[in-house]
Amino acid sequence: MNTNAERAVQGRVLVVDDDHDICALIADALDEHGYEVETATSGEAALRAVGARRPDLVMLDVNMPGIDGWDVLNELRAAAGDQTPVVVMTAGFDAQERALATGAQGYLSKPFDLDDLQHAVGAHIGLPMQGSHELARGAQAEGR
Repeated sequence: MNTNAERAVQGRVLVVDDDHDICALIADALDEHGYEVETATSGEAALRAVGARRPDLVMLDVNMPGIDGWDVLNELRAAAGDQTPVVVMTAGFDAQERALATGAQGYLSKPFDLDDLQHAVGAHIGLPMQGSHELARGAQAEGR
């Protein structure tokens, strides 16, 4: 029998959504597929979590009170040094275009099914970044 401690971790994902139920649903689904998951229910908590230990991917809701997801994305992209890929999650009509224009690497439209979630995470986790731009996988190692 495989326990969480016995299986290899696929990467660290920070899930940011002000809806606790959505955070729990996503965390459970990703945990079942071997990801280490941390959740944050506010923009402020998300920025603290990234500052404390940078994840391999941020799944980011944009419609939150206080510091919203757009502000979180802007702050992440303004920071110097290594960048983390971000997938924006929202039901907003024009959000996909805005997400990609403001530095997100992907977009997941709410509501989504768990297969779409797994695809988005798998496609973007650990994506090499330079500034707010993604590099082709393997290009980071070749450029050093």
